[in-house]
Amino acid sequence: MKVPEMLEHLPGVGPLLGRMAHGQDETLPRRETTVTLPDFAAVSLPRTERALGDGRTVLVRHPSARAPRGPGLSVMTYNILLGGQRREALLAYFDELEAQGRMPDVIGLQEANVPISVLLAERYGFHLAYQGHDGGPGSRLLNGKAFLTRHPLVDAAHFTYDIPDAERDAAIMRRGGDPCEIPEDRGALFVRLEVEGHPVVLYNVHHTLGDSSINALNLRQLNALLHQREVIHAVVLGDFNANTAIKTGGSWLMAHLRTYDDTDTVEEYEVRYGEPHASVGDRGVGNIADPRLRHELHVLEEGLPETIAHATTAQVRLPDGVLMTPKQACAELRSGKVKRGSEHWLRLQDIADSATLTSLPDENGVVPATGKRFDNLYASPGLVPRLFEVDRSTESSDHQPVIAHYDVRSPGAKDGKPAANTPQRPS
Repeated sequence: MKVPEMLEHLPGVGPLLGRMAHGQDETLPRRETTVTLPDFAAVSLPRTERALGDGRTVLVRHPSARAPRGPGLSVMTYNILLGGQRREALLAYFDELEAQGRMPDVIGLQEANVPISVLLAERYGFHLAYQGHDGGPGSRLLNGKAFLTRHPLVDAAHFTYDIPDAERDAAIMRRGGDPCEIPEDRGALFVRLEVEGHPVVLYNVHHTLGDSSINALNLRQLNALLHQREVIHAVVLGDFNANTAIKTGGSWLMAHLRTYDDTDTVEEYEVRYGEPHASVGDRGVGNIADPRLRHELHVLEEGLPETIAHATTAQVRLPDGVLMTPKQACAELRSGKVKRGSEHWLRLQDIADSATLTSLPDENGVVPATGKRFDNLYASPGLVPRLFEVDRSTESSDHQPVIAHYDVRSPGAKDGKPAANTPQRPS
């Protein structure tokens, strides 16, 4: 559908904050129905195999939600694998977070379903917003996404991307007739929270893996939606199913010098990783090799520029709880003391690139380094990033949880300049 005249009546959506990135006629996702339920007992648990729901967005406010730990805004994004397939490990991880005082105040889940979302929210004292669709006659499957929040939950909605049938058919043809997950719908789960007196909107995404063109369309419609928001403070998080660490085409020569900077070009990726184990979902560098997708990622970063690069501290939590920074891993890789391709080299490369995907062992029992940061967070300038952490201490999914902490500050002067003390990005 085209941009509606009465768009300001959608939750969290209002007058333009700036010019649309792609023009006034940009296609926007459609808003699904939201239902607010009085308690968790009122949530209908689907009897379907995947228990994803009926397409409505469900909002439940916990009657005795635990208080936010604060200060500021702490957020996690986590793809929990097929409705929390490794449930015992997942609950043990959440128990550990709570016991150690590390539980984020807001958690965005992907590949969630209704039962696990209700369980986690009720057990750990969160308000809940959830959306998914089991599909069926006349409708498409939409994998479940959830927000768990200890901050007041003001509103929630799901915006489903509009992907024409012709685009899906073309993608299936490009895959040699293999539909993969192309027939599924994708979208953004939206919530509006109150954080220390500030309105903050968050968008939780799980984008298409099987075709880079459709992934770019997903991101393009997300960008159009973001440009229509009425709230300044915003975070986009989730599983982008594209290696968001890659920014440019890069230089073949510089890549082959193997200087072991972080891997931020397609060429560097190919030199360091080649074709990783197929369990990570695609071959080689993957979707991000498509320049159309990289363009949409740049558009996203123009609007929500606070990323891992600007965090006061960026770190990776290892299985034994030890913390290591990507810079420390790069320095060790450059030292020449670590054999290329060794187990230690692989794990250092995971850390150097803040990779968020793990893989199954290869035929020799070695777990490859994936080099892929599918899971990420982007924030508006008024949210100043203090911490960005990839938590590799849990094996409760094939993705790693990513946690960010932000100071929440006034949006700044009316001329649009960033608030005081906001880290300045290089031109």
